[in-house]
Amino acid sequence: MLQECYILIQMIEILVGTWIIHNLYPEFRKDSRFIQGLWIVGCVILCISYNLGVWNSFISNISIVGFSLQFSVVYYICHRVKFLNIFLLEVLYLTSISFLKLPVMIVEGLLFEKTLIEINRGNRTVLECCWCLALTVGIMLLVRKRFEVYKELIYLLLSERIGLLSGVTGVQWILLGYNMWLGKRGFRTIDLVLNVLLIFCISLFLHYLLLRTAYTKIQTDKNSLDISQSLLQKQNAEIHELYQKNRLRLHEYSHTLEYLYCCMKEKRYEDAEKFLHKHIDELGEEKRQVWTGLPFLDFIINYKKQAMDKAGIVFRLELDVYEYPFEEAELGILLGNLLDNAIEACEKCVPGKREIYLRIWNARYMFMLKLVNSSAKSPKISGQRFITDKADKNAHGMGVEQVRRIVKRYGGDIDFQCNGEYFEAKLIAPTMKEEEE
Repeated sequence: MLQECYILIQMIEILVGTWIIHNLYPEFRKDSRFIQGLWIVGCVILCISYNLGVWNSFISNISIVGFSLQFSVVYYICHRVKFLNIFLLEVLYLTSISFLKLPVMIVEGLLFEKTLIEINRGNRTVLECCWCLALTVGIMLLVRKRFEVYKELIYLLLSERIGLLSGVTGVQWILLGYNMWLGKRGFRTIDLVLNVLLIFCISLFLHYLLLRTAYTKIQTDKNSLDISQSLLQKQNAEIHELYQKNRLRLHEYSHTLEYLYCCMKEKRYEDAEKFLHKHIDELGEEKRQVWTGLPFLDFIINYKKQAMDKAGIVFRLELDVYEYPFEEAELGILLGNLLDNAIEACEKCVPGKREIYLRIWNARYMFMLKLVNSSAKSPKISGQRFITDKADKNAHGMGVEQVRRIVKRYGGDIDFQCNGEYFEAKLIAPTMKEEEE
């Protein structure tokens, strides 16, 4: 009876682990019934395989690797995920649980003066079943309350610290095997103490990794918010400047009418004509060159074009756009940052070789952007981040990182390429219409 209870608890334990991984990587490779059916059949086979492994064993580090390989292969076939990520998570999950089971085995060995093999291969006891049940319930409660908190941190660990996580997982598995080897000669009190300390140290280190990752994420988010704020402030200053300029023109408008009225009344038609020609020429110079029907987009491009004209940059523009998926503030940050970087890169080039090409268009409910600018040298890259050559090294290309975050938030993708003479950015994102349909 105890053996059957133990098997049931282990089934729940493995299902909890499967649930955790499925919530981390839920996307199937293909949205088809065949793949989903294959996954269900695979789960059944995996449960049977796992139960056969634990029927006559309380802990087995060999079974951990074997089952993790089976599980990872099945999951990799059915889902969009890296094989190494799944394998690491499964081995870490199973070795962590096995470490927590070791103290019970050591206690039983001390009480009944038995070796590890005698306890591990014997029939299950009430103490073992109760302990395993408590562990499973504890994991379920932890996952239920804290899963959303840990979810993003796990993603960051697997993307940025996968080498360190692999090392921790490997060391944990080796230590588990070493503890089992020590138990062959029989257990001593020191084994229990060392095992508890080992569990504490490993748990502490894993939590340190999570906290360190959380701290890095918070710092990154803080830098992104700082950049967003500075860009919004800059954008607001530009709008305010334009407002003051138009306000001044409105103030001068009444004086202009008074002057023209005076000229007409006194029949000074030539003076009136010269005055009108002068103002028409001034308006022609400042007249907007872009009309997309999207006022905010027109404003950003025209305002940045003024900076390009001052820097002697040749600006080529192609527009076939009628909608964009971003909020205006986010569009200002995204396009403003890309154009500012392009202008800054062109200013470092010799005059006559300063060019910027911008194309924005819609195609089949997709918003697409291509920006190419002259570049005097290739930018430094660390991972996916561009390293700034400004005095403030804390930025580390955070403007580009902020652009990536905005694009990702809207389900899009952005790619950067540089050949030493030109820097190119390509962006694609679904519009709201596609998402609604």
